[in-house]
Amino acid sequence: MQKSATDQTRTGLAETTLLPAHPDVDLDRFARLGTLALGVPVALVSMVSRHGQVFPGAVGLPEPWQTARETPLTHSLCQHVVTSGAVFAVEDARTDPLTADSLAIPDLGVVAYAGAPLRLPDPGTGLAEAGSPVVGVLCAIDGAPRRWTDEQLGVLKDLAAACSAELGLRVLEERNRLLLRLGDALVGARTVEEVSTTVARVTSTELGGAWSGLLLPDGHGRLRFTTLDNLPPGTEPAWQTIDLDAPVPSAAAARERRPILFASVEELRAAYPLVETQALMPDFAASAYLPLLVQDRLIGVLCLVWATERQTLEAEADVWSALARFTAQALDRAMLDAERRSRAQVLQQSLLPRLPESTGRLQVRGRYVPATREEQIGGDWYDVVVGPQGAVTLVLGDVVGHDMAAAATMAQVRGLLRAFVWDRGESPTGPVERLDRALPGLGVDALATLVVACVEEGPEGFTLRWTNAGHPPPVLLHPDGRTELLTGAPDLLVGLVADAPRHEHVVDVPSGATLVLYTDGLIEQRGRSLVGGIERVRESLRGNRSTDLDVLLDTLLEELVGNRGEDDCALLAVRFP
Repeated sequence: MQKSATDQTRTGLAETTLLPAHPDVDLDRFARLGTLALGVPVALVSMVSRHGQVFPGAVGLPEPWQTARETPLTHSLCQHVVTSGAVFAVEDARTDPLTADSLAIPDLGVVAYAGAPLRLPDPGTGLAEAGSPVVGVLCAIDGAPRRWTDEQLGVLKDLAAACSAELGLRVLEERNRLLLRLGDALVGARTVEEVSTTVARVTSTELGGAWSGLLLPDGHGRLRFTTLDNLPPGTEPAWQTIDLDAPVPSAAAARERRPILFASVEELRAAYPLVETQALMPDFAASAYLPLLVQDRLIGVLCLVWATERQTLEAEADVWSALARFTAQALDRAMLDAERRSRAQVLQQSLLPRLPESTGRLQVRGRYVPATREEQIGGDWYDVVVGPQGAVTLVLGDVVGHDMAAAATMAQVRGLLRAFVWDRGESPTGPVERLDRALPGLGVDALATLVVACVEEGPEGFTLRWTNAGHPPPVLLHPDGRTELLTGAPDLLVGLVADAPRHEHVVDVPSGATLVLYTDGLIEQRGRSLVGGIERVRESLRGNRSTDLDVLLDTLLEELVGNRGEDDCALLAVRFP
């Protein structure tokens, strides 16, 4: 059976329109200018898709069409302008074979018709190029036959050019808002996962429900999606990894270092007929594949897909370039941060001591949690030194700062103090006094708080002797759940005065008690007093006194720090038998 003119034209139309079927004040103004300039009763700014046409600008239509602002394709002469990409005019639609069966004639009163295409201007030149997609039509309609003069058609094309410029400005403003929001959102993205999630969120809300996926080179000739969660439902797991030489557009974008855009899935299949040798494609229409480059170095590919066709895809090439540039910069920053954090973690772990396998009958556990906002390395440390005669000394300290410099200084301070403690087995004040003198003598510019505590076992139990150099007080958890702060006037920080006086404090420790030493990262949080932080430590210890020592420390960190660490935090716990 022979196709009707409408059926033949429908195949050249987009899936969606640039604007919806709502009155638009500015486009109504262009329609009104059309009626005045051409002396016609009706003028429209029309946008056509496979599903019908809408009139964001309309003057003079009969009801209900003037209010509804849309018709089916059976009532559209504008579709011929869209599919041809050129001015289309008829003196009498009733006698023209292309339009004679259109329901626009009896229902809308269309007899004479003239329409000019609306195109988005090129972002670089500001001009509407002849090859750019047609996004709408400016048309003039008369209820009686009319011979359109060249002058009238020239005026119509001039009005269409002005209307195109208006639409171009709108698209440009939308692009700028999108890029501004994306740039602002990506500033806070610190990891690859955060970059991927941020791009997915912004593009979904700002690009008409787009899905996005981030592909990264794996170093073995493949691209790998960071996650399939942000891609269309039903995306097969086989798409997780793509060979760089695969006949698919994402790999081609990586190989050729250029954006690859498709307004429809039919265009994609025509360009890459072997695409589904990788796996069946999920249900989508338009798609964009953007190489992410940093100084010509490929660091990934960003894939964007839409559920509907996007007729303005090529005209928005500058948006995709900027989107790729922003994403590449954020991704490169996240990768550098991850590499730096990895190096810092290795360094930090190398600086933390390995607790001695034997500490007599004492059970000892330590924890270190880096500041989440910095390079995950800092100046907090814990140590347990078992002397030549088996004496156990506990050390917990905090060098000012939480960066590489603080970690380096901490290593020097910890090494000196560790040697002093092991060498003589003297009271806790002795090693700290020697450290005070050694730091300036060795040219070590350090400022630190610390606690040194010596454990002595006697016939009737344990005794703890300690000195405190400006550090938060340790907490002694008694077997009955009572907590005791090991206070006493703290001495000056180490590194302030070479001959600062140091004082020793003593306490008897009951069997089954637990001693917890900590740095200020555990108790110092924004919006919370130090006294309140210490009280929360005591509450947590009371509530978990009967648990395993590892569980006790993990619970303490979870309740007081969680994932909000603003400073480094070191913990050392000792359970007495």
